[in-house]
Amino acid sequence: MADFQDVMNSEQAAKLMGDSKRLEQLRAAPETQRLFQLLSQSAGGDLEQAAGRAAQGDAEQLMGAIRQLMNDPEGQRLIRQMKRSLQ
Repeated sequence: MADFQDVMNSEQAAKLMGDSKRLEQLRAAPETQRLFQLLSQSAGGDLEQAAGRAAQGDAEQLMGAIRQLMNDPEGQRLIRQMKRSLQ
């Protein structure tokens, strides 16, 4: 999970959060949409519920879904694509 944490805490992520146009482009990208589909499947079909529970301090379901995504070859490929598009 260190790789995910590194990405989230990076200078690049901070810049992205301040660029609403680029953030919207990333959100609308096909690979991002597919990542959300995979995350939702990994979270038992309810990603919003998992995210809500994480916001309340119970991140187990969401972190499990992220771990599963990062161990999935398709998830890894999509994450690499997203990283490249942000460079």
